[in-house]
Amino acid sequence: MGNLAYHLRREGQGLRTRVGVRVLAIHLAIVAVFGVVFPWMRGIGFLDPVMISAYACIGVLFAGPAAAQAFGLDRPQSMGDALARILMAVAYGELMTVLLLLAGLATVYATRHFLFAPDLEALATAGLLGIAASLAVAVIAGWMTLRFSARAARQGMRVLFLLLLIVFFYRSGWLPDVAGEAALISLAIAAAALFALRRALVA
Repeated sequence: MGNLAYHLRREGQGLRTRVGVRVLAIHLAIVAVFGVVFPWMRGIGFLDPVMISAYACIGVLFAGPAAAQAFGLDRPQSMGDALARILMAVAYGELMTVLLLLAGLATVYATRHFLFAPDLEALATAGLLGIAASLAVAVIAGWMTLRFSARAARQGMRVLFLLLLIVFFYRSGWLPDVAGEAALISLAIAAAALFALRRALVA
């Protein structure tokens, strides 16, 4: 645990050094579009369980590329080092999830002047799915970077995100109902990917 804590501190320091004006501007633009403009256009529809569940899982889109970038900087020296990079990528993705959700809810409540609460049970279950899926994607991205390259990992993430988008487009109504089972599946995938990652580190 001490080794992991050390690597987490070091990874956090490295992450702060990689955040510049351009990165901040991009993230502010993302929050403006998906945290303000889109919820304002959707209105009360933003509080639909399907939409709220989708937003709770949006961290997946950030955790995978962040893990690929972290593993692409240099090869992890230990499993603790690798886990620190994965956890920081997941934390980054979940931070973006919280920011976008809070901004979206604040926008809807401020512009529509009502206090209709979202489905908190669906939100909580989808939040667990978001964390589990972000973990799975981050581990897979780290493994692909070690096994192939950071570029290959990013391309793999793009294919995965496209598949998820297609599934969401055609079966979005299922998301609140299957979120719990999908979270368990994601954890199983993350465990298998961690095993593959450990083997790649010692290879």
